[in-house]
Amino acid sequence: MIQVLVNWLYIIITTYLTGNACMRLLEHLFRKNRGAWHRTPFYDLFAGIMCTTCYAQVYSLFGGVGLGAALGLLLFDIGYAVLFGRRMIRELSAELKECRSGMAPMPGRVLIGLLFVGAAAYALAGSGAPRLIDTDWYHAQTIRWIEEYGCVKGVANLFYALGFNSAQHYFDALYSMKPFLGVSMHATGGYFGLLLLAHGLVRLAGFKAHRRHIADALALAEVVYTVIVTAFYADPYTDTLPNCLVFFILTEWIILLEEEEKEVFPYAFLCIFGVFATVVKTSVVMVVLLAIQPAVSLIRGRKWGLIAGYILTGILVTIPFFITNVRVSGYLVYLASGVDLFDVPWKIDAGVVKYSVDSMIHDARGVSMTMDEALHSGLSWVPGWFKSDSVSHRILYLAVCLMLVSDIVETVISVIRKKPVAYAMLLPRLVVFTGLVYWFFTIPQVKYCWVFLLFPLVVVPAVRLEKWKASGRTGRMAAVLTAAAGGAVLVMFAGFYSLRTLGYIRDAVPQMLVKQADYERHTLEPVEIGGHTFYVCGDDGDIVSGYYAFPYINEESALNGLNVGASLRDGFTVNISGSF
Repeated sequence: MIQVLVNWLYIIITTYLTGNACMRLLEHLFRKNRGAWHRTPFYDLFAGIMCTTCYAQVYSLFGGVGLGAALGLLLFDIGYAVLFGRRMIRELSAELKECRSGMAPMPGRVLIGLLFVGAAAYALAGSGAPRLIDTDWYHAQTIRWIEEYGCVKGVANLFYALGFNSAQHYFDALYSMKPFLGVSMHATGGYFGLLLLAHGLVRLAGFKAHRRHIADALALAEVVYTVIVTAFYADPYTDTLPNCLVFFILTEWIILLEEEEKEVFPYAFLCIFGVFATVVKTSVVMVVLLAIQPAVSLIRGRKWGLIAGYILTGILVTIPFFITNVRVSGYLVYLASGVDLFDVPWKIDAGVVKYSVDSMIHDARGVSMTMDEALHSGLSWVPGWFKSDSVSHRILYLAVCLMLVSDIVETVISVIRKKPVAYAMLLPRLVVFTGLVYWFFTIPQVKYCWVFLLFPLVVVPAVRLEKWKASGRTGRMAAVLTAAAGGAVLVMFAGFYSLRTLGYIRDAVPQMLVKQADYERHTLEPVEIGGHTFYVCGDDGDIVSGYYAFPYINEESALNGLNVGASLRDGFTVNISGSF
């Protein structure tokens, strides 16, 4: 646990300093109207995660993301602290004082105590051995490739799953602390959860000052989500960060709406966060629809320079992701093989990409069906998919559907009867609705979509309660029933997963009070090819590569037709013409 907490402290310090520099620069460039909006330290921390991830991606194009990358980041942060340290401390003190001023219902010491308990619990949960199959399947191998060699051309030809390129893997490699500790830390998911927990608790600490606000309801969902995903804190899992980012974006967006913030900058900056969330996991891509609001405002004001600046910033966030995609697989986005822009010698076969996508869709929709049935039989897969999921997930799906239908019906009726409608609040709800539709028709597994599934459970009741005074008896009864239904589902998930978290903590004590459990060591068969030693499972072995059997190949025949360079850094090419 102590090792994990030291890792998180290192992440907090460096991401805050880097994020503060990013926010200072962007505010200087884009924030023309110095209004009442004041950012909280959470903006700096999430901005730091975004900037350090982009930095690690760029660094990986030239070498392994190890000691050199860590020292480069430290030198920048030390230099920035020397130049702007006093001003930064003053600003941070003012931000913390402003946060504390709204915490009348919850004393500061109580909040700090809850955060300490959360940090200890999440660190213990993250101190165990990795549990998820994706870690052993390819996440651990991907991180080690980035640590050892950086972004290697054509590495997806060695093992197709290495082409599932997520920006988070570069962040994980940068903060693995392997050069300092000798082992690769793998609990960044716990840090993301702790950061979102702190954001939710700070918001809830002042609930009496803004009771029944929709942002308060979302803050409650943030806390519940961080409890739900404690199972993933011991793994370098790539779904926690995008879900945390979207929770933060939606909550802050609604806070700005409730405070009637007119300045464009905070909305536009949250849209940049949305772009970053997408390069971490494309399953949350619909969050970029939020850009409609600041775009309309800027176009109406003919702010063409600002529009160009925001677009350029978004491009700078995505370019490292696209370049690393092309280098590892030959495609701009690995799973979208139809977007084939580069004729490079290391491009993975399009048939392999298609089969990978088809397999994931098939597994998500129901393995009891054939692949053809799962992919080409309309919606006939839905009953089997629903029945094959857990009871708790089925309750969640039904509750979400009821919330969405009731929200849509009530909104339509309000428009028809010309009743007041908070149109600005419709955009975040549209984002969630389209996000759910996209999730349902792609890979409908709950782990990809927690933020969009929990959103209706808290927001729809909150919207109803906002209208409490203006509602008649029927409207008030509907608000109570809606809140009770959403609350019951939240309590069910929070209770169940809290018990599971206690189980993880019990397993971690006393064995992992100091150190984090290392990656599991698998015994695989060595294969000598081209002067390099690779590792492959036996004939009866599962695809379990792990971290230490490196580099792993799916099967020995995977190297047929590939050219292996004198160094693994040279990559893996196939015999076709082209260059990049």
